[in-house]
Amino acid sequence: MTEYAGKKPDQQKAEVVGERAGADAGPESSEKTLDVQALQKEIEQQRQRALHGLDQWKRAEADLQNYRKRAEKERTELARFGAAGLMHSLLPVLDDFERALQTCPDQCYRLTWTEGVALIDRKLRVLLEQQGLKEIEALSKPFDPAAHEALLEEETTAYPDGHVTAVLQKGYRLHERVLRPAVVKVAKHKDAPAASTEAKPASDAVDMNESQAK
Repeated sequence: MTEYAGKKPDQQKAEVVGERAGADAGPESSEKTLDVQALQKEIEQQRQRALHGLDQWKRAEADLQNYRKRAEKERTELARFGAAGLMHSLLPVLDDFERALQTCPDQCYRLTWTEGVALIDRKLRVLLEQQGLKEIEALSKPFDPAAHEALLEEETTAYPDGHVTAVLQKGYRLHERVLRPAVVKVAKHKDAPAASTEAKPASDAVDMNESQAK
């Protein structure tokens, strides 16, 4: 009680009440502090879960967009090149039509059946062209290993070195893809170095073309 000596009774009473109140509130204040800390920790955990979920959602959305793009590309490719196998199978038919008309005697050109064959040939070519089939330009062009297949080399000065001097079998593209390379003969100057592409064995169709040319 010595700490209250010299103080007024009302002041002593107020200090005693304050000390008791502080003593009573001590444990409760600590509990509230612990509750706030636990709540803050729980909020942080929930925030991390939310961020993780958002990241997963973004990844799933990106995967979905990529899948849609791939599916759309596949549909486009299928629409453009789905008939590639059938068109490739029809190329020998075009070759046969061309050989038949080239070897037809002059006196037969005006016959009805000859005109009918030529009309069928034109209709078939127009139909295939409408689907994206295009003939590969080769004659007098520089040899292109991506679009030409070199069968023979010919020593000549009539063409620049490395240029195509003759087309032995026509090549075709379906849109921008090579469906069948053109089989060609390539010019080689006498003093020029050997061509980088060696002559390859001729196919049956090429043999038929050469026999007709002879």
